[in-house]
Amino acid sequence: MIHKRGLSPEELNQLDPDLFNALFLYDAVIEPNGARVEQIRYANLCHLILMSSANLTESGMKSAKVSDWDMFGLLANKTTKQIAKEEEEARIKRDTENFNAMAEMIKAEALKDKNKNGKK
Repeated sequence: MIHKRGLSPEELNQLDPDLFNALFLYDAVIEPNGARVEQIRYANLCHLILMSSANLTESGMKSAKVSDWDMFGLLANKTTKQIAKEEEEARIKRDTENFNAMAEMIKAEALKDKNKNGKK
C-alpha cells in the first residue's frame, strides 16, 4: 500500500516512524490485498480444487488440510523465530533418527558376521 499510494523514497524518509510502522502493518496484515489475505485466498482455492478432484482417495481427503498450501507460513500465526526454532528442532530430530538408523544397520551387519563363527 505504501508504494501503491505513490510515496517517493524522499517522502518515505520524511514520514514519522510511528506513521510508517502503522502504514507498514496495515499494508502487510490488514489490507485486503495484503500478503496474508492473498495467502488465505490461495490456500483455500488450492484446497477446494484438490477436494473437488475425482482422483483423490478417501484417505487423501481426510489428510488434506488448508495449511498444506501455506507456502510462506503466514497462516500459522507464528513468528519467524518460532518457525525457525521448530524447523531446527525437526532437523535435529531427523538427523538423530537418521544417525540411529545407520548405527542399527551397521550393528546388524556386524552381528550377522559374528553368528557364523568365522565360517563362510
